[in-house]
Amino acid sequence: MITALFLVVAGYVGLWSDLFKIAWAVEWPSFAIVAAVAFLLPSLTEELVFRAALAGRAGSMRAAAALIAFILWHPAQVWLGLPMAQDLFLDGRFLIIAAALGATCTGLYRLTGSIWPAVLLHWLVVLAWKGLTSPV
Repeated sequence: MITALFLVVAGYVGLWSDLFKIAWAVEWPSFAIVAAVAFLLPSLTEELVFRAALAGRAGSMRAAAALIAFILWHPAQVWLGLPMAQDLFLDGRFLIIAAALGATCTGLYRLTGSIWPAVLLHWLVVLAWKGLTSPV
């Protein structure tokens, strides 16, 4: 149910606000590379940092601080000139989706006691974004 709520928020903000449009965005060989890399960066790495290390399994203040850090990490990548950063990370609509993803992943981690559902959701969201959408 928590994942369904995320999909509604992300779909509304991403598609109905014209942030993205549905379109196959990459060729299959490129997409396979994106899928492999995206599993490690950002999915696994960010979930280990922002969910397992920072949010932990208990405490609402801890979860809120980790969520704020997760949201701010995206524009920080642009400001720091990191190679994976994109100007899209500065768009408020994108940051709303990042916030919803972060909250959902924290919920999944805390509900299941395992980091893997959060990693899987984060990975699938990145794959959908990279492979099934293009910026408007």
